[in-house]
Amino acid sequence: MYHQLERYKSKDRKKLMQNILIMGSGAVGGFYGAHLASVDRFHVTFVARGAHLKALQSRGLRITGLTEMHLQPVNAAADPSAPSALDAPPDLVIVAVKSYDTMEAIRLLQPAVSNRTQILTIQNGLENYELLSDEFGSERVIRGFCKIGAELTAPGVIDYRGLSSMVFGEEDGSPSNRVMQLQKIMEYAGIAAEVSREIRREAWLKFLWNGIFNMMTGLSGATTDMIFDDADAYAVAWQLFYEMQAVASAEGVRITDKDGTDVIEGTRGLGAFKTSTWQDRRKGKPLEYDAFCGYIVRKATACKLAVPVNQAFLALYRLLEQSE
Repeated sequence: MYHQLERYKSKDRKKLMQNILIMGSGAVGGFYGAHLASVDRFHVTFVARGAHLKALQSRGLRITGLTEMHLQPVNAAADPSAPSALDAPPDLVIVAVKSYDTMEAIRLLQPAVSNRTQILTIQNGLENYELLSDEFGSERVIRGFCKIGAELTAPGVIDYRGLSSMVFGEEDGSPSNRVMQLQKIMEYAGIAAEVSREIRREAWLKFLWNGIFNMMTGLSGATTDMIFDDADAYAVAWQLFYEMQAVASAEGVRITDKDGTDVIEGTRGLGAFKTSTWQDRRKGKPLEYDAFCGYIVRKATACKLAVPVNQAFLALYRLLEQSE
């Protein structure tokens, strides 16, 4: 990780990205967007829909919990290309939609961005970076992820429960001007952000966590602490890890057994943590399973690897989707 900004040249400060578009303003995008919008130098537009959009437009955005904030007025729209949404093309787009909404987000972004726009994805899953890069070019897309405990508890209200770190970086590990600018932007907004030398590997480590804990809690309805209280469930967590480890290796990413210990055992201290998939199922929302067990099954099939536990989860999630 880079913890210093010495490589961010003073002559580039006046070029700092200022017009920011939050593509997906739920718990994650809304939380980070609120912090960015609290800085006078940034002009932030939130893309949302439904009751949440109406609440943002009429009552503003409220953060509760460990951080208290009320942002009003809020510039929010359903379509970033609408005349009322943006005065100018965004310098930076932060994509925080669910993985199953990525293609729709791309469609909405196409007429809104310019050739100077940079796009940071902090979404769950590994495929979103590729989808965005295929559409907009890798020179305009930055891979990232975040770790945060937050929930959209009501339209226009986000409850913040802890964590909140963002990691991003170049695929080649270089401290480019654009990622150092991003770190500076987050620093202005009080957001903990690090530039990674190994963003692909670190994104895989985050993916492992989601592929284990989101998938297990979303299907079972259990919180993360309950997995550690049941020997059979704990064994399933490790089986999921070993299957993902094999796929990562086939993709050229080295994941060690120690990584598995860090990912799994490091979750014990979170207590009764409610993953985003757990939250979505309780609210009757679509579940983001295809980005995890679906991705692993597709990659394993292409590499001729056996991943029976992930296949079982994929089949069960599909049944669940059909029945609810």
